[in-house]
Amino acid sequence: EARSCERFAALVPVLDAELAAFYASLLKSESRHFTDYLKLAEELGSARDVGQRLPVLLQRERELIESPDTEFRFHSGIPAAG
Repeated sequence: EARSCERFAALVPVLDAELAAFYASLLKSESRHFTDYLKLAEELGSARDVGQRLPVLLQRERELIESPDTEFRFHSGIPAAG
């Protein structure tokens, strides 16, 4: 969800008004999802557990985003020849 927020925020300023408004609404929604999921994780586990696990997940996500990906998707990594 947080990665979607980053990408939507990067797109909004360069899109035409109608499409920008659409992506801005998605950004708002994804932002809520991100915070809701963190709260839920803390309710089911603990803030300490989430705090320890989150850096591991963020690092793995970073590796996936920065690695070549032969299939282009919104959340794909660096485009690579297939």
